[in-house]
Amino acid sequence: MRTSYGVVWRVGESPLARGKLELLPRVVRLDGVTGEERVAFEIPYEELECVHVGRTPAERLNGHQTLVLEQRGREPVVVSAVAQAGVLAEITERVAKLTLS
Repeated sequence: MRTSYGVVWRVGESPLARGKLELLPRVVRLDGVTGEERVAFEIPYEELECVHVGRTPAERLNGHQTLVLEQRGREPVVVSAVAQAGVLAEITERVAKLTLS
């Protein structure tokens, strides 16, 4: 099973970023660009309070459902898969399993 996915994401109200999401043994890693600025950060699974599929208009990106990663004391990260149907469900399932581990 793969551990890297092409995604777009937004942290809170920040500009949309594009790049990849990696499911590493202890963290979700997002690595890419927003405009011309490079952005990369990691979210430890142990810091995730809630993981759910975003269906409301405020949680969607470009009208698409998203994976919402809610961390303690931080703005939520909203992630959408790029170009591959079903990938969002796969990512959501894998993150949920890793969070419970």
